[in-house]
Amino acid sequence: MLKIFNKMTKFIVLVSLAALLAIPAAAMEFSVSAVLPENQRRNGSAFFDLLVHPGQKQDLIVEIRNTSSTEIVVLVETITASTSRNGQINYTASGEMDDSLEFSFSDMVAMPQSYYDIPAESTIQVPISLTVPDAPFAGAILGSIRVLREATQEEKDAAGAIVNQYAHVTAVRLVQSENAEDIQADFALGEINVELVNYRASIIANVSNTQPIIIKGATASAVIYPKGSDQAIFESSIESLDFAPNSVFPYSFVDREGYGIDAGDYTAVISIGYGGRDWSFKQDFTIEPKAADAVNEGAVNQHGQVRPGAEPVAPAGTPVWVYIMIAMGGAVLTAIIALIIMVARRRPAIAN
Repeated sequence: MLKIFNKMTKFIVLVSLAALLAIPAAAMEFSVSAVLPENQRRNGSAFFDLLVHPGQKQDLIVEIRNTSSTEIVVLVETITASTSRNGQINYTASGEMDDSLEFSFSDMVAMPQSYYDIPAESTIQVPISLTVPDAPFAGAILGSIRVLREATQEEKDAAGAIVNQYAHVTAVRLVQSENAEDIQADFALGEINVELVNYRASIIANVSNTQPIIIKGATASAVIYPKGSDQAIFESSIESLDFAPNSVFPYSFVDREGYGIDAGDYTAVISIGYGGRDWSFKQDFTIEPKAADAVNEGAVNQHGQVRPGAEPVAPAGTPVWVYIMIAMGGAVLTAIIALIIMVARRRPAIAN
């Protein structure tokens, strides 16, 4: 697991937060390194991988070097690692965590300040105070220290609406034993709802890693049907899926073709494979008209055409038997009216 974690963190040491434009050279003229403490599990690592004990207090120190010829301002933040919509461990921004999470990295750390001025060609050390909970924890706690260089006013004026920013991310893993992650994996399927993903209507199935372990290289497959139908409206498969401990993966089914998402009742069938085991979930869910209208109206690619092969979806919240009863009632009423008309025609006229 240490090898997996080491490989996983190499590519996140430098993270670009805006790829729309080329990153200004000035934004890259700073570096961040971890000052590794005595309880570091592996020497030579670029990240904190610490063996801690209940109630322990210590400072995690990052060294920030300004190599430019002008003063810079940096923002230092701590983040609890989550799972991104792309199925990767996310160290750069907060994400949704599962209810099984006992202790988050962000709740265990504190800083005297968030912004630091660094003079030209100078180095500062920033201490992050870590307080380990008094209660022991199983598995691993995963997070990061993110250092963002603030854009200058001149850069903001030159860039206009889009300002490039550049960040360094240093991963942090905390364990209380050398075999802390020898825990059986487990997953759960939570709420299924709709939202906009990159301005496209989408169904989101929330799949949770319920254990305090890093999941690397799981597989996933999913199909979504209108309830009672075998005609899939979404199908998906993922060959490699990573989870942060106790985090939620927002499995996204994006309406890329622009057909829209109808209100109604649906069934999701989702399978997860990991470590030679398989988990299967089948869950009915309802998309309310208000929610469907909101995502369809907000989508940039809606064209109002009917999805090929789509079957009608029962309106949300209305059981099928209601429509059967309505249809039967209408047939009975029609028959009664027809009988009344027939009897009236056969009745003899009344003499005045």
